[in-house]
Amino acid sequence: FDLGQSYECDPFGQKAAEVRPALGRFKHEAVAVDPLNEILYLTEDQPDGGFYRFRPDNQFPDLSSGTLEVARMHETDGRLHLSWVPVPDPQANVTPTRYQVADYAPFRGGEGLVYQEGLIYFSTKRDNRVWCYDVTSSELTVVYDIETSANPILSGVDNLTITPSGDVLVAEDGGDMQVIILTPDNRIIPLVQIPAHDRSEITGPAFDPSYSRLYFSSQRGAEGDNSHGVTYEISLA
Repeated sequence: FDLGQSYECDPFGQKAAEVRPALGRFKHEAVAVDPLNEILYLTEDQPDGGFYRFRPDNQFPDLSSGTLEVARMHETDGRLHLSWVPVPDPQANVTPTRYQVADYAPFRGGEGLVYQEGLIYFSTKRDNRVWCYDVTSSELTVVYDIETSANPILSGVDNLTITPSGDVLVAEDGGDMQVIILTPDNRIIPLVQIPAHDRSEITGPAFDPSYSRLYFSSQRGAEGDNSHGVTYEISLA
């Protein structure tokens, strides 16, 4: 479905959710905010999905209008870099957003997305990769690839979150139903596994403001249907 929208929601429930058409119509997966540069980054859940960014016209956080851009990839001295090209018709009235820009960089099923200190981490499910984009240098690196990893225990990559020290937590959609830690020094550490939930997926990992508690859900639970989802809390203190 190429005509999905993004919504801006009040976490305190005081204001109604607002659709933000300027962020484009496509099969949206995740959004992350770079608060320093006032830019939003977006993933697309398609086998050849784009990686997008949105630059608001007005003072952040006004998202009523702006420029939606899709990434192009190029290699320089053996390193990957991204450049950004405006999407002519973000509403995709005729052509899907990703196909409007020649030579856009296709990613194999964009999933989770998180920002920290100038770095954007995101996952792609169809090749089981986790990527890191440096917003200052525009360099793109692969921080995990199941095909080349010496410890390929992470599969079904999906939602992401991150700790203050830069540990990336990756939830599995299927796989072994684990939350896996990718550390800045390239270690791969299992954090938790949910047994007997083979027909479910782990979703929504998020910390409380103190980072002493981690929350995540098994979307369909042990029964494997949408009425038996369950949410977990892990105390890390």
